[in-house]
Amino acid sequence: MMKFAYEALTKEGKRRRGEVDAEHREDARERIRREGLYLISLEEREKGKREKSLPFAFGLRRKLPLKVSRQVSSLLKGGVPLYQALLILQNQAKTGAEKEIVRTLSERVRGGISFSDALKEFPHIFDEFFVYSVRAGERSGSLDAILAYQAQLLERDAGLRSKMKAAMVYPTLMVCVGISVLIFLLSVVVPMMMKIFERMSQTLPLPTRVLMGLSDLVTGNLPFIVVTVLAVTFLAVKARKREGWQRIRALLLSKLPLVGELYEMFLLARFSRILSTLLKSGVPMLQSLLVVAGAMKNPFYEEGIRRMAEMVEGGRDLSFAMRQTRLFPYHIADMISVGEKGGNLEEMLDNISESCEAAASQRLTALTSLVEPFIILVLGAFVAFVLVSTLLPLFEMNRLILKG
Repeated sequence: MMKFAYEALTKEGKRRRGEVDAEHREDARERIRREGLYLISLEEREKGKREKSLPFAFGLRRKLPLKVSRQVSSLLKGGVPLYQALLILQNQAKTGAEKEIVRTLSERVRGGISFSDALKEFPHIFDEFFVYSVRAGERSGSLDAILAYQAQLLERDAGLRSKMKAAMVYPTLMVCVGISVLIFLLSVVVPMMMKIFERMSQTLPLPTRVLMGLSDLVTGNLPFIVVTVLAVTFLAVKARKREGWQRIRALLLSKLPLVGELYEMFLLARFSRILSTLLKSGVPMLQSLLVVAGAMKNPFYEEGIRRMAEMVEGGRDLSFAMRQTRLFPYHIADMISVGEKGGNLEEMLDNISESCEAAASQRLTALTSLVEPFIILVLGAFVAFVLVSTLLPLFEMNRLILKG
């Protein structure tokens, strides 16, 4: 027997969470249906165990869903059965982890399990949004179209991430090179110059004394600085999946000047796009909101959207719930209200998503154009300070020689 954790709705619309023992996933679903419950989610208690045993599974979360969506959709449109499509995809796998995942999916489908339930065995690769979209495609008989649309969404996300990374490559490179040059100046060049200045009997200028202090600080603590930077980096990588760190990260991103507005736009675009896709696929509003909450990757938005789901469950409009959370701008809630009253909520969500993505892209370009000259200005100012601090004593020495 296997143990499954479930979340479901009662006939009265109340949410219920619990566990059920069953021979397999379909048996668990049937047991829950017999209790008169509407299933929202079903997870095996040992979920993720298979993924942890997979070798070199890192990076598949972004690559494999796109590959599955694009290629399986094309094969289904060509008349290839789902099981055969997965076998073809398995033969094209480039890594052992990818081959193992696709092989498991094909075996589950051949054994009579739905494709969406097979995908749920790998929750760290295929998120709830992907699974629910596939399930909606299976129920409506349009799995190929749903997968094609998923491929478009994933490609759009990948394009935005690539644009953000490309925009940050040059500034990051400049910062790294600049810091390396400054450390070299303070730890090698400046100490050589200071040996000359120390032989001078007169008092050194203030900028030179400040530079000497910085040089002593760096040269005397260089091993400690390096170890500290490495330790902080290691701890940040280890803690990035912890809830406390995710809250700190989300709070910092939302409060940073310029970056905060850009981050909020990406979150709004993601919320609108995912909710629109689920509603178009026939997923009920309450269930769609719960899926969106888990897909936001921001603890504050996740909690806020879950509160929205509770208000919607209580009979409130989506626009009213959005205003109550204070996470969404009022003009966004007003647009949602217009969509609800006009019966075109999905179309309005698409418009919001497109406008937010376009605004975020423009702001990202503007931010990059501001960051690069700012970094050059800061690095140039410090290099100028080093030059002035080293030249002032030389000028003073030359003046004394000419005077003598």
